[in-house]
Amino acid sequence: MAKRKVVVTGLGLATALGLEVEQNWTKALAGISGVSEISLECAGKSQVQAAAQISENDFRSLSCEFAREAEVEGDRRTLFGLWAARKALNDAGLEKIGEDPLRFGVAMGAGLGTNRLEDIARWLTGKKFDTVRFAAELGLVEPDSIMRNNSSAAAALIAQKFGLKGFNTTITSACASATLALGAAYRAVKRGEADVVVAGGGDSMINPVGLVFFVLLGSAAVSKIEPERLSRPFDRKRSGLVMGEGAGMAVLEEESHALSRGARIYGEVAGFASTMDAWRLTAPHPEGEGAAKCMSLALGDSGISPEGIDYINGHGTSTKLNDLAETIAVKKVFGPCGSFPAISSSKSLIGHLLAGAGGPEFAFTVLSVAQNRIHPTINLESPDPKCDLDYVPNVAREKLVRAALSNSFGFGGQNATIVVRKYS
Repeated sequence: MAKRKVVVTGLGLATALGLEVEQNWTKALAGISGVSEISLECAGKSQVQAAAQISENDFRSLSCEFAREAEVEGDRRTLFGLWAARKALNDAGLEKIGEDPLRFGVAMGAGLGTNRLEDIARWLTGKKFDTVRFAAELGLVEPDSIMRNNSSAAAALIAQKFGLKGFNTTITSACASATLALGAAYRAVKRGEADVVVAGGGDSMINPVGLVFFVLLGSAAVSKIEPERLSRPFDRKRSGLVMGEGAGMAVLEEESHALSRGARIYGEVAGFASTMDAWRLTAPHPEGEGAAKCMSLALGDSGISPEGIDYINGHGTSTKLNDLAETIAVKKVFGPCGSFPAISSSKSLIGHLLAGAGGPEFAFTVLSVAQNRIHPTINLESPDPKCDLDYVPNVAREKLVRAALSNSFGFGGQNATIVVRKYS
């Protein structure tokens, strides 16, 4: 089989910055924060008071677009994924799949669809879950509720809605899920299992369980400063991650298939790798070993040397441990060549989309490669002396971006890096 090249032909987004790619990108370049005070009634007693929520107007818009799914499914992350997938397909000029649907697929990164009821009860009430009462009231539960809240629901509905009957996978691997899904799609197209895969991720945990969960982990930002200043990756005063919600999807397509239909090509997906720290469930390796190896393997897969990378869309969570570990990892990979690429964190703008984080971050990376523009890391006002690389602080930058990395380093030590380069 001839070597197959994988290109990006469509992008779709739903974040706190808006529902259109151009709207998101314009605001990102302007350094506009999507973080605001949480609107949920249950947030009043929570230590977490700010998040990057999709506005009520935007949520109503996408709920109207997918009225049946909103009524029957009701799951926010599923609706975000449907919206972003449709936008990506439309952007790619694939509103209708007129060819063999078995050559079209879906790869989705998604968070947990259900949570252990015992844990929720203990967190919220301090009491053990009452299994007897639950069993007695089981008749009140919708019979298909487990399926409707399953992690794979979004990928299944995207496939059903748009007639994509081929390769299909859902990856749930903490904050690396969406980037792992993009990598799976890249490999499926490259191997010839599919010609087109809609890939990315979506998530939403801005809910009572999410507000408790990340506080218990000690990873949530609970500072009382203004919401828009709360997410501050690589800053000395960073206090934790700020939750976001939404989705980011891309159309990955085999090059000749894209050219045959006259598609616009944003860039080429050139490489991918994943590793595991195998260190601790709630902390990255302090010397960034897994992250460094992941970036090195992705570069090896792409055939691009460290000197050929001009930009990294960093994981940049705004937590003490992750930002430092990523900095150390970047130094290990790029230090020997004597120069470091520019780095910025999308999470400073749109919060941490958790399982979906890599979706919008990949889209921003692709746009940087296509347009030679890099969005800033906002709120970087007091640089951490241990995080001493070029994080594009506060102001966007025009810079030649021949190739770029998008990093996702998740809870449990799961690492994923994907490489994008200019198409030629």
